[in-house]
Amino acid sequence: MRRKQRKLWQPVAAGFGVLYLVTMGLSTLLVKDKYVEDYGRRLEEVASTILERASEKEFAMKEQGFSGKEKQIFYQGLANDFFWMTDGERIQISVACYDKEKSLLAQSRNEIGSQVREGSTSSEEYEAWDLGQLLTAKEIEELAAYLWENQKIKKSWGYALPEPYRFSIQAAPEEPSLWGIYVQKITWEESRKGEEKKPYTDPLTGCIYSMETGDVIDYETGEESGESRYYHETDSQVVWSWVNPDAGQEERQRGRIMNTSLFLPYIDSPSIQSWRRWNDSTYLHGFLSQGEFSREPGKEYSPLEIHRDGFSYQARYRLQVGMAGDPFSYLEIRMECRPWLDAMNYLKFLYLVGFCFTLECAGKLLSVFQKIYAKQAALEETRRDITNAMAHELKTPLSVIRNFAENLMEHNMEEKRDYYLTQIIGQTEEMDRLVTEMIQISRLDSQEGIRRKETIQLSGLLKEQLERFTPMIQEKRLQVQVQREEEFTVEGDREYLEKAVWNLLSNAVDYNIPGGSIQIRISRKSCTIENTGPLLDEDTLLHAFDLFYTGDKSRNKREGHMGLGLYLAKKILTLHGLGLTLENQKGEPGRIQVEINPLVSRNTSVFFLQNVVN
Repeated sequence: MRRKQRKLWQPVAAGFGVLYLVTMGLSTLLVKDKYVEDYGRRLEEVASTILERASEKEFAMKEQGFSGKEKQIFYQGLANDFFWMTDGERIQISVACYDKEKSLLAQSRNEIGSQVREGSTSSEEYEAWDLGQLLTAKEIEELAAYLWENQKIKKSWGYALPEPYRFSIQAAPEEPSLWGIYVQKITWEESRKGEEKKPYTDPLTGCIYSMETGDVIDYETGEESGESRYYHETDSQVVWSWVNPDAGQEERQRGRIMNTSLFLPYIDSPSIQSWRRWNDSTYLHGFLSQGEFSREPGKEYSPLEIHRDGFSYQARYRLQVGMAGDPFSYLEIRMECRPWLDAMNYLKFLYLVGFCFTLECAGKLLSVFQKIYAKQAALEETRRDITNAMAHELKTPLSVIRNFAENLMEHNMEEKRDYYLTQIIGQTEEMDRLVTEMIQISRLDSQEGIRRKETIQLSGLLKEQLERFTPMIQEKRLQVQVQREEEFTVEGDREYLEKAVWNLLSNAVDYNIPGGSIQIRISRKSCTIENTGPLLDEDTLLHAFDLFYTGDKSRNKREGHMGLGLYLAKKILTLHGLGLTLENQKGEPGRIQVEINPLVSRNTSVFFLQNVVN
């Protein structure tokens, strides 16, 4: 039994674990499908916007006769201008633009760029370089870390504080060649409007820098001050640089250093991890130099293409810009998202609550099973004790019967024949009584004894049972007093309650002193039986209701006391929702009290016994 109990937790834990995983898995699947639907709809909106803008610009450039570099610059800006339409945490996109011959014109990328001629305003004078073709992955990661520090200032303070890092490039004055990239850490000092400060000329660019910020937030109150602040540069230090290995020393000396803009997709998302995820995606950068734009008959562009790669959900649109028969150019718009991970992140609190609930249910079930096994173990131990006790208790009457029977067979002392037979019959009756009580105990242990229920008044039950003890009461000259304040009623089996009350009164009479007294007090929720007699020791009070406990070993077994009376009484009362206690009455030596009080709020009581042992 104990071995089974120890192994019980394994199948219960496995069963609830499977139930938890299946439930959470189905919930995650439903949320994932909802995310996939939302992401597909978002990609369609982005593709529609990009196609509309490209179509409008193509018609405008065709009317004005623009082509070549102007068109390439436009498409590069188009490819890098739609990251704001997705949050970067859940859905990311990349755009590739192809010309009429389906050759790659531009694609979303990490880039750095600037006006290469001083004072120029024409877009043709703007040059941008692909960082992926110039720098290593580690160098791009270092640049991203500096740019992220600037982004954190913007996220926390808007434009109320100047950025701590400045990015500059060194470019050729005649041709679009990038010779160097520099990152400076700038020291800013706040000043008042109109306050004159000693100008500081930046040693790298040769310029003097100052700036005016917008509304600032008060550190203590968190409120906007409504005032502008003024800052000027007081110091700078180059903390990172890259030099083009293809440029010689003489060329670098002729190159002009100027401020630049650094563009990294999704760097302005809540975390730099969004940019890293986009930068590391092979799908979002896997555009071909020569695109394929086949389409179904009757349709202007191919339908949405969906791919799945583990936790990633990938999809793309391949569109043509312009007329179906004579397109201007082509677009490929790719999306990558992780609906499974997004669904799991969305349900993380549900996972926790579900785990706690599952753990609680498993614990309660294990507790129930443990109580069942504990009860079975207790019943098994009780049956074993009953068997041992029965063998011990039956040994004495069987020995007596055997001795008397042997004497009768030897025809010795024929004058005592009737005495022997009487003793044999008496021992047989004692054995029959013992077996009957054992059967009753077995029925009570299995809770099969309480079948009929009726409303019983305790005062009437006590009166009936007291009449059965009239001869013994008269023989011991006992004084019996019954006080009834209110009627005590019990819902239960009369036969068993009679047995319990009889056992309690039997103890009060048998262990009373000659000329003693029995006092019975009945109230609405309790019944107390007190009798005179020697006080009980602590061991007797502790074990009085144990099976086969007889207390004082000097008691004569011929009195019929085998430690069953109080055990049976407590068993019967417990099955009726009643409790039984035994104690010495305080303040009155020589008096013992048995009391019945409520165990629960309904129909319960405790017989309170004093100085009574069966």
